[in-house]
Amino acid sequence: MSISNPEYFSMTFDTRGYDNEIWMAMLGEWPFESFHEEGNKITAYILKHDITQDLLEAINAAKDHWFNDYEMEVVPDQNWNAVWESSFNPVAVDDYCYIRAGFHSGSKEGFRHEVIIAPRMAFGTGHHATTYMMLQAMSKLDFKGKRVFDFGCGTGILSVVAAMEGASKVIGVDIQPESRENSLEHAMLNHVSEACEFYEGGIEMAGTEKYDIILANINVTVIARYFEQLKSLLQPNGYILLSGIMTYDKVYMEQHLNFPPLVLIELHERNDWLQVTLKN
Repeated sequence: MSISNPEYFSMTFDTRGYDNEIWMAMLGEWPFESFHEEGNKITAYILKHDITQDLLEAINAAKDHWFNDYEMEVVPDQNWNAVWESSFNPVAVDDYCYIRAGFHSGSKEGFRHEVIIAPRMAFGTGHHATTYMMLQAMSKLDFKGKRVFDFGCGTGILSVVAAMEGASKVIGVDIQPESRENSLEHAMLNHVSEACEFYEGGIEMAGTEKYDIILANINVTVIARYFEQLKSLLQPNGYILLSGIMTYDKVYMEQHLNFPPLVLIELHERNDWLQVTLKN
């Protein structure tokens, strides 16, 4: 399968005197797809077409509040694999899921699932707190024979794990064409292509059939905009797993998401991010 290499830029922030964790969490609300932290510097990677005027204005407004200065440059295609490999380490989610790249040698015992991912940039490798918590929440559900909708599938890791868990059909959607490509590749690498379908687009790609489990690791404003539609897609006794919500957005979530008739089952917090599990 041939995958195109989109153009990426790096933004390297000088954070001397500031809190790296807070600034990285703030960057995580924007469409940055990978981060590398080294001392007093944070390098964030982003697709060229995601660099908007609004984003640049917001970053410049944060200067001298959360960082000293930053440099932006294009990431040459021929250097990307080396950059990615130098910053990527395997991720262990409890004893449930071990996520590694193909260049990491050997399998690791003691995990229910091992997920192989391809060396290219995309949000959702398991390093980010939201993906980590979503996988933890998934470990508590029964996916066997279930229909699953992954809204904002990113790299497709959540879809792949759902298929590994025995889901009969997984539909993943994302507005980024690169996400669809990466998700298809991950399904192939992990031998679950038959159970997974990925589409470029939004919630309209879910169709009219209902789902037993809905995964939405995206951001609180998008979740709020489509929450009623997500609820309408859910089977009786089905589950919705949400993340991409920062702790300071909890009040916004409570004001803009009308949970009933869904019941809040669990709410978890990790590194200033929230994960919510709801049941119909």
